[in-house]
Amino acid sequence: MAQLLMIILNDTKLLPDLLQAWRDVGVPGTTILSSAGGHRTRNLFSRIGLGALDNLFERKEVEGKTLMATFEDEELLAKAIGEAERVVGGFDRPDSGLLMVLPVTQALGIFKAEPKEEKAPPPALRQNWAILRDTPIEKLNAMMDLKPTVVNLDTPLEEIASAMAQQPRVHVASVISSDDRLVGLLTLRTLANSLFFHILPEEFISEITDVEKMMDFASRTRRRTAEDAMKPAVWVKRGETAKDAFIRMHDNDLPGLPLVDERYHVIGYINLLELVGLFMSEENDASGKENA
Repeated sequence: MAQLLMIILNDTKLLPDLLQAWRDVGVPGTTILSSAGGHRTRNLFSRIGLGALDNLFERKEVEGKTLMATFEDEELLAKAIGEAERVVGGFDRPDSGLLMVLPVTQALGIFKAEPKEEKAPPPALRQNWAILRDTPIEKLNAMMDLKPTVVNLDTPLEEIASAMAQQPRVHVASVISSDDRLVGLLTLRTLANSLFFHILPEEFISEITDVEKMMDFASRTRRRTAEDAMKPAVWVKRGETAKDAFIRMHDNDLPGLPLVDERYHVIGYINLLELVGLFMSEENDASGKENA
C-alpha cells in the first residue's frame, strides 16, 4: 500500500537541506505548501488583529512549510524519515514541526514513464529558395531546354496528340493564330478527355448531374480541333521570374506554360516538374559544397 509522508516544517531555513537529503536518497517527488500554525496565528491575531490575514503567509513569525511525498517502497520511506529527523535535529525538539505517515488507498503518478524521444522536425524553408524564386525566366528556359509544342487553331486533336507524344516533358500545347500569336492552351488532361470521350463515352455520362454539365457533355461531341478544346491563354514573358511562372501555373491549375516575347510569339516552355527539380538540385548542390 502506498503511504503519504507529511512534514510540517516550522524552521523554513532547513528546507533546502531537507530537499537535498531526500533527493540524495531517491525520494521520487515532493510537494511543498505554505502553511501557518494555528497556535502562532492565534497569538498573532491577539496582538495585531484580523488585519494580519492580508499577508499571513508572508509573516516570519507564523511562516511554515508543509512537505508531502508519496511512497510505495517501505525501505525508501524509512530513509526519508531518517533524513528528515537528522536535518531537523529530531521532531521532539520544541518548534521543530510535525512528521506524519498516512496510508493511501490509491496513488497514481508516483513514477512517470520516460518521455518519448521526439524526432527532429523537417528542415525549414531552404535559405537559398527565397533567392531562387527571383531567377529570371530566360535563365530557367535555357536550363530546362524544352521545345514547346505549338499547334494552330485548326489542328485536329489527333495531330496534337502525336505532336505532344514527341515532347513527353511538355504537357501543355500552345495554340497560335494565323499571325503566330498565342491565343490558347491545350493541356494533356483536356486533350485526353476530348479523345477518350469518343472511346469511352460511358465514363463521362456519370458526370451529368445538372443542365450545365449536360451542355458541356454535348459540346464535347463537337470537339475536333485545338480551337474547340483549348483554354484561355496563360503565359510568362521575358523579364519575369520563377515566382511569376509558379503563381500562374498554380492559379490556373497548369503543369506548365509557354514563354512568349513582346509580340506574344511562343519562344519557350516552363515545366512545373522541371521547376521543382531545379529548386531541389540547387539545394543538393549547396549541401554538397558545405560537406566538401
